[in-house]
This record gives sequence, structure tokens and C-alpha cells, in this order.
Amino acid sequence: KLQTLYKIMSQFDVTIIGSGPGGYVSAIRCAQLGFKTAIIEKYATLGGTCLNVGCIPSKALLASSEEFEKIGHHVANHGITVGKVSIDIAKMLARKDEIVTKMTGGISFLFKKNKVTSLKGHASFVGKDAEGYQIKITGKDAGTVSAKNVIIATGSKARHLPGITVDNVLIC
Repeated sequence: KLQTLYKIMSQFDVTIIGSGPGGYVSAIRCAQLGFKTAIIEKYATLGGTCLNVGCIPSKALLASSEEFEKIGHHVANHGITVGKVSIDIAKMLARKDEIVTKMTGGISFLFKKNKVTSLKGHASFVGKDAEGYQIKITGKDAGTVSAKNVIIATGSKARHLPGITVDNVLIC
């Protein structure tokens, strides 16, 4: 039996690989439905590309840039006069980081509230038996977990998995 080859850390009803928007929402919902749920994330923070380096940080910086543009070029039409407008990039970046930290912390809070187990490391399938799929974790929470069901939510970085045909259908 595979369990004799790998020490099973824990057994879960559902394990999600990837903690981006698809992964963390799935994890919370599975836990709310009463499933013993775990999520495996290889990066230091939850939220995936969108929350950590993509959409959210970009939108935070864009909002600051738009305010700069508005004050510098568009408030005069409203009868507002301002002096020389300057930009503090370090402060903009700090604001962006604060937003990202608050949102990743929100995911962590929801995981604790809904009893989702968060595991840090890289996940790979190592087998399947009557108990479920065995998933090896390398990294901070190294070990092996067993899951009856697995959701692969690896997100924005396209990877072609062996034996899986990619149909290039985009689901948002």
C-alpha cells in the first residue's frame, strides 16, 4: 500500500493545490460545506498571482497614478488651484504593500474561521489508493497528505500536464 511508502501527515476530504482566487474560494466553500479541507501553496503568501503581484497591486498603483494625474491636470476646471504636485514612489509602494498585506491577511482569517488547513510547499501527486490521492509536499510543510478529492487551481501560469489535453478555454 502507498501509505507504507509515504508517511501520511493528514487525510482530507478535499485538498486544493494553489491559493489564488479559484483556490482560496474553493477551499473556503468546501470547508463551509463540512469537508475537511486543506490548501497547498508554494509561495510565501496566499492569494496567488492576482493578489500578490498582478491585478490587485497593479490596480493600487494605478489608482495612485490616476490621483496624481487628476490633481496635476484636471482640478483647475473645478476652480481648484494647487502648487507644484510631486510624487512619492516609496509611499505609493508602501500603500500598495499595505493593501496586499490586508487582503492576504483576510484570506488567512477566513481560513482560520472556516478551519481550512494551509500548507506551504510544492505539491506533486505520488499515488492513489482506496483512501484517495497521495500528494507529496516539498518545502516548509514537507510531508505527504491524502485526499479523497483534489482541486487543481494553479492559476495564471499555464502548464501543460502530462496526459491532459488543453482546450484553451478561458473561464473567468
